[in-house]
Amino acid sequence: MFKTLNTLLLACLLVAPAASAVQMKDYHKEIMTNDNGKVECAACHGDAKRKTIPAASQCESCHGSSDDMAMQTARPEDAGHDVEPNPHDSLHYGTDLPCTYCHQEHKESTVYCNQCHEFEYPDMKR
Repeated sequence: MFKTLNTLLLACLLVAPAASAVQMKDYHKEIMTNDNGKVECAACHGDAKRKTIPAASQCESCHGSSDDMAMQTARPEDAGHDVEPNPHDSLHYGTDLPCTYCHQEHKESTVYCNQCHEFEYPDMKR
């Protein structure tokens, strides 16, 4: 019985640190890690608790405004009907859709519009 209990305790101790580690996309982890190797959650979340969704202004501080993103992802061939629409300039929402509706940092990102449509954005950072 003690052997089983010790094995269970050891398993918990080995899994606990991995479960509490911050899961981030590599391209953000690089720039959010300080000199001591600690991820600076406040860079996106501010002083709020970590589970708070970052404000759009936090995304915009590095990536530019919604209008800037729409211009960067516009394609000259968007005039045709067979081309997928600009993901940052929605026909329904314009440039007002919050970044976090599609882009997730701590889990897989999704295409919000695919709740009703079937768009594929192969260059989307997941």
